[in-house]
Amino acid sequence: MRPVRINQENVEVNMRLAKDVYSSEGILLVPQNTLLTANHIVKINLYQIHDIYVYPQEEQIVNKSQIRQSLANTPEFIEFSYKYDRKVEDIQKHLAQIVNTGTINTISLTNLVDDILDSTVSQSQLFSYMCRLKSADDVTYNHSMNVSLLASILGKWLDMSDVSIKELALAGLLHDIGKIMVNQTILNKKGPLTEEEYDHIKQHTTLGYQMVMGSDLPDGIKQAVLMHHEKMNGQGYPLGLKWENIHPYPKIISIVDIYDAMTSERPYHKRFHPLDVIRMFEEECYGLLDTQYLYIFLEHIAHNFIGEHVLLSNGQRGEVIFINKQSPSRPLIKKEDGTILDMLNDMSVFIIDFI
Repeated sequence: MRPVRINQENVEVNMRLAKDVYSSEGILLVPQNTLLTANHIVKINLYQIHDIYVYPQEEQIVNKSQIRQSLANTPEFIEFSYKYDRKVEDIQKHLAQIVNTGTINTISLTNLVDDILDSTVSQSQLFSYMCRLKSADDVTYNHSMNVSLLASILGKWLDMSDVSIKELALAGLLHDIGKIMVNQTILNKKGPLTEEEYDHIKQHTTLGYQMVMGSDLPDGIKQAVLMHHEKMNGQGYPLGLKWENIHPYPKIISIVDIYDAMTSERPYHKRFHPLDVIRMFEEECYGLLDTQYLYIFLEHIAHNFIGEHVLLSNGQRGEVIFINKQSPSRPLIKKEDGTILDMLNDMSVFIIDFI
């Protein structure tokens, strides 16, 4: 099918997009092959995209029932969820093998990372899907999978090389391997940890590093295992290093590690809404995490939720239609009655959940 270039004024619902649509800042707004809805057209207009590429109308395949279908019930999501679970099982086997044998098969791990990266969906779909996955019982293997995926995506947003992106994915896979060696009762404890218990859990960084330090893995990956809980002000652990002494990989892993932990179910807290986590990052993490990496991560992540339908704290429902650059956690919401809520101007309202 030969794509057709059309002006934004001629864009119609049910046209199928032939090329990705990006903002002037390089943020992916609508991925290729999307069947355009009114929501997508609003987004294209808001970002002043003058021309897009679509397939000719007679070649469009329109499935309106699928458009209306809940995302979690779509065949695409069900397939993603199945593949995701199988990859998590593979991760569990690989990490257990490392613990049991004391050796790391770098080739096998690299092949696993390649398989994970090759099998994922588009970035915008990935974030929507991850928000809808059922909560897992463990806090290690699913988390390792998520951090691997998120780290590779952030690496792409930072324009890193393909080699670095693959190494970041591998660092995400291995960053919490030391948690396999700590007391699992304490790790899965419901409620706050005592100071002694917290000190025990913190040992996972050094325990993990001991497992990888003798391997032929790149040094940045080893540092990510050891230093992903270090902080910009030198008050992190286990070494209390200042930021200039830390490799970029642990700086990146630390951001996506926190994001996934906060947006996932944990024994000690319910999952937070992604935009609520972005707000926590804005309020609490500047000065603790790498500012450049964090800003790029938050802005790009927020844009992936444009078009999502949300439940607000005041009981109203609406759709995310625009991200405020000053504060990505407080977007513009088009409410069900058609009025627009600028959350930046109404701090009393917040997003509770996706619908």
